[in-house]
Amino acid sequence: MPRLKVNERESGQRLDRFLKRTLPRMPMGHIFKLIRTRKVRVNGKRAAAGRLLQAGDEVLLHISEQQFASERRVVERRASSLDFEVRYEDEDLLVVSKPPFLPVHPGAGHPDNSLIDQVHAYLEVARAGDDLRPALVHRLDRDTSGLLLIGKNYAAVRRLGDMFKQGRIAKYYLALCRGVPRPPRGTWEFAVARRDDAGRPRGKAPAAGRTSYRVASRRQLHDQGRVVCQVSLLVLRLHTGRTHQIRSHLLQAGHPLGGDRRYGDREFNRLLTRRFDLRRQFLHAYRLRLEHPLSGKPLELVDPYPDDLQVMTRALHLGIPPA
Repeated sequence: MPRLKVNERESGQRLDRFLKRTLPRMPMGHIFKLIRTRKVRVNGKRAAAGRLLQAGDEVLLHISEQQFASERRVVERRASSLDFEVRYEDEDLLVVSKPPFLPVHPGAGHPDNSLIDQVHAYLEVARAGDDLRPALVHRLDRDTSGLLLIGKNYAAVRRLGDMFKQGRIAKYYLALCRGVPRPPRGTWEFAVARRDDAGRPRGKAPAAGRTSYRVASRRQLHDQGRVVCQVSLLVLRLHTGRTHQIRSHLLQAGHPLGGDRRYGDREFNRLLTRRFDLRRQFLHAYRLRLEHPLSGKPLELVDPYPDDLQVMTRALHLGIPPA
């Protein structure tokens, strides 16, 4: 019968979640049945699903070695390319720069080669026997570029999740919007109402969101020899993590995000496409500040503009501002 030893990085997990990570192909219902029927023992004794495991604990499974091997096998999705760039890496943490147009997880219309598939291929972890497959601890929209945090083990993922909840990870974005917000520095607190591709309201009732902003640069936008409008490069910090929060807040503030097809202004978007070949929203997660989740070492990472924004940033002389 399989015997599993809990290591330091797995310490603090619930028993049921530890088993699910160990046996990814086994349905949760079967895992609960094993626990309920006393086919799982911790240090020789019966244990509840919610028991928190400690380093050194021994988990005994009353199943065959053949079944254990079968349930532990991971079904690997394909990664046909590695499109991200590594900005920081150690044994616990990976920080990557996600390019635009790459979804972070598989979904409709993109069943494989997502960012997380590529990360797994890069780290060569899609094998049976891994304690925990590396996991994203936050997300970016498909058309948003920039920095993403990935925990390489359970301890790092758990600690990063706690740090996000406590507001101890600062995420900064660069956004180009129409007009100039007044005052030039402030905080928006609006409900975040999501929209579908046609711009119609969708999903659940709006949830409150909080975003700090600062006008880093302002420029006049010319077309055919005349000034069409002013634009601003904003530094934005999220204090809550609602889906589409920045895009919704910019719209409600009266300064729609350039290139945003759901929350933006069509005429403004057409102008940016014609002038600068902008094919997506101008939103880039450019800076992260945090303490290392395990060592406590201060980290500050900055990501330069991706290639597809270079035409506009050079034409408008938009550098990388401080946070």
